[in-house]
Amino acid sequence: MLMKYLFLFIYSLFIQIHAEITPPNYDFNLSKIEIFFPKKSFEEVKKKHPEIKIIEDGGDSKIYFIKFQAKEYTLDIYTQVKNEIIIDVYIRLPQYFHHDLVLKELQTNYKKQNSFSRKDGSALYTWLNQNGTNILYQGSCSITCFPMFLEIVSNESGITPLYKKFNQAIPISK
Repeated sequence: MLMKYLFLFIYSLFIQIHAEITPPNYDFNLSKIEIFFPKKSFEEVKKKHPEIKIIEDGGDSKIYFIKFQAKEYTLDIYTQVKNEIIIDVYIRLPQYFHHDLVLKELQTNYKKQNSFSRKDGSALYTWLNQNGTNILYQGSCSITCFPMFLEIVSNESGITPLYKKFNQAIPISK
């Protein structure tokens, strides 16, 4: 009898050890942030996210910052807006996200990337001309791999992507 209970106790410990652990961003999908994508009206964003900060005002062209709160995570989203239409979105992804899951989501929606480049533990994935937009995704690896940013920019001429604007703000060491 004692042996039976001992076996059940050890078996229950074994089951708990091998229980499935879901990553914290298991429910991340692009449909949750689709409202911020290029060619969408910025008026809709203003209605759903009233806590918007203006970063740069260039007349008919503006850059806004939105703190997007989901159930398990928060995203820093920057949008470039021209005449109240979003032309560019830059999303700073949390480093506790799993790179593989974010990349899988992008590849599920946009198929295989057009180009891939890797340097010093970082990789840049590019999808060109996807519904009139270009998509950039950067991931990095140290002990584990994690996402850095996702940018979706309209492929209209004359648009400087936000990642280039942000990099201009970093002083170049000589």
